[in-house]
Amino acid sequence: MARRTFVYLLTGASAAACAVQGHAQNTATAAGPAAARPDRAAADENAIIITAQKRPQALIDVPQSVSVITGETLENTHAQRLSDYLTRIPSANIVESQAGNSRIVLRGINTGGVGATVATYVDETPFGSATALANGAILTPDIDPSDLARVEVLRGPQGTLYGANSLGGLVKFVTVAPDPHAFGGTAELGIEDVSHGDMGWWGRAAVNVPLSSDTAFRASGFYRRDPGYIDDPHFGHDVNDGKTYGGRLSFMVRPTERLSVRASVHLENIRSNGTNEVDLDPITLKPVRGSLEHTRLLRQPNDIDYRIYNTTIDYDFGPVALVSSTSYGTLDQSQIEDASGVFGPGIGVDQQMKQRRFTQELRLASTGKQTFEWTAGGFYTREKNRLGQNLFGADPSTGDPIPALDGLIIVDLPSRYREYAGFANATWHISPRFDLTAGARYSRNHQSNGQDTSGPLVGPPQSITGKSSDSVVTYAVAPTFKLNENTRIYARIAKGYRPGGPNAVSPDAPDAVPRQFGPDTTTNYEVGIKTHTDDNLFSLDLSAFRIDWKNIQLLVQIGQFGVNMNGASARSSGVEFTAGLHPSRDLSFFANGSYVDAHLTDDAPASVGGIKGDALPYNPKWQWTLGAEYEHPLSGSTTARAGISWHYTGDRRSDFNPTNGQRNLRAFGQVDAHAGLDFGRFRVDAFAHNLTDSRGIVNLGFFGDVNGDITASVIRPRSFGLALGVRY
Repeated sequence: MARRTFVYLLTGASAAACAVQGHAQNTATAAGPAAARPDRAAADENAIIITAQKRPQALIDVPQSVSVITGETLENTHAQRLSDYLTRIPSANIVESQAGNSRIVLRGINTGGVGATVATYVDETPFGSATALANGAILTPDIDPSDLARVEVLRGPQGTLYGANSLGGLVKFVTVAPDPHAFGGTAELGIEDVSHGDMGWWGRAAVNVPLSSDTAFRASGFYRRDPGYIDDPHFGHDVNDGKTYGGRLSFMVRPTERLSVRASVHLENIRSNGTNEVDLDPITLKPVRGSLEHTRLLRQPNDIDYRIYNTTIDYDFGPVALVSSTSYGTLDQSQIEDASGVFGPGIGVDQQMKQRRFTQELRLASTGKQTFEWTAGGFYTREKNRLGQNLFGADPSTGDPIPALDGLIIVDLPSRYREYAGFANATWHISPRFDLTAGARYSRNHQSNGQDTSGPLVGPPQSITGKSSDSVVTYAVAPTFKLNENTRIYARIAKGYRPGGPNAVSPDAPDAVPRQFGPDTTTNYEVGIKTHTDDNLFSLDLSAFRIDWKNIQLLVQIGQFGVNMNGASARSSGVEFTAGLHPSRDLSFFANGSYVDAHLTDDAPASVGGIKGDALPYNPKWQWTLGAEYEHPLSGSTTARAGISWHYTGDRRSDFNPTNGQRNLRAFGQVDAHAGLDFGRFRVDAFAHNLTDSRGIVNLGFFGDVNGDITASVIRPRSFGLALGVRY
């Protein structure tokens, strides 16, 4: 997966447990229903309010498949990484090779490559690259959950309100806002021991400071030392350890009753010392050495820095409200890959990635409960990206770079992206029982890119450029029938898109090498029901969908040229569900799952390797999570809680391969558990992840082992942890 980033250099190219998707009263989350008790149903009315349609709505009223993971559940279960909680959501998967290198897959919409199929937002900020020229698919932000209010996951295309790259859906991180009404804070210290690995620890703290009745400041910070568990005979034990640290500053002021301003800065640094890969026999997919061991001739660090700056202004004109969101995001990556398995012993790739993205969105929306509620706005984004790759030589016995072998091939790939869009979305409450929601978006983008190559292995320096532009209209229509106060039946048709772009191709290249590639689109057909009983004893969300994917963007090799092009089509269809049962004040059971059949409906180009009927990569047909939560007051100030869950990931197929075809990846299960006590302001928690010590494979590597074997990333082994926290 992540190794696809190097296709330009290698070819000499012209070159994310139960999350709720249902009613507002159900507070089920990644670890299960945390607080939805029958005798609290009335108190929990509208407990979960989300902004999936860019206006506050109760979850039950959103006519599409949405999951919500609350900050409380992230805290209780100590789900600290994207892979700890996103994979517990129906039809969601993470393809990961190393901390910081992750791809999100929703509803099976994935064929590899470097263009994202799932959009990512942090509050009002779209983060990551919108273009397939800057590794957006595999550099998904893995935001530390220490100061998150919730994570919203919208499955299916979201092109109308969220635009580019939301082919398969959207992941939206919603942070805790400053509160001018109360001073408060939290702090936590914890340790985690990984079987077959070493010890990790973390510390987190946040403080909320009211400055006046209408002004507040919030600050949070964290430091996490991530334990390693992969051994290497050349570099020792636990070579994939690392650290993640950062924080967030947020300021909110209401100068008048009508005006509010919120400004925030998010900073996060990931420092990973190695990959999560083990070496496998290419035939049997069994470990060729230890079950958690690989052999490399070079160290493989991966450093990533996120910076997200946003100012959001809200002004209430009375009948309408204005929102202005101004954002600037940066991503810097520095990574070393051992390419000895392809180029020979001691050859590595030094990759540098820089993303700079400015975004401005303005929108007007109706206010209050009206027969006709609407939102309309405009969107502008500008990106500057630069991908640099350097093929270098190192001493195979020590891994130390050899200066004389630096710059064997140097590739510099700058690119620019601009997009303008206008959108509108409205809900017509035709009757007390029937609503109709519809929207549309027009987007146009202009792109340019270049490629500068040099080095003794490519001959004289060469510089080439490319340009492109395209436009697309996306839409969504969703009628909703309210069977009663607790039940919604909805249908939805929606279209999503991913922008095309230019290929920097030499004028001497054959005509068969495309100079640009077009946008690809998905069209989603969905029906669903969201319901719960009056006493909140039982809840159910059930949806069925079909997605047609056309003009798929593929990363291909034509002769000596590695380029993006369009080819083939695919279909994803399936069923998703989330259910909760709350038989008593103290006890909750939950279950969710999905069946997703995602496959090609046409042959892909021969250089890709996929043919009609082949499964789309890294999509399990079957996936589910089962669990229970128990919470009981021991005294007036002490409460005990405990929970357990089992997550199952079915068989999957690896990336398309023109030589060896796809490989079958076996199903695996993972059991997680947690228990804790609250003592007034203080709490203590114990937790365990992967109790059965599963070795589930989540990704096959690209470069391969130095001895000709293949590489595979595996989930983290069994771990146990303890945390102490305080609130004030």
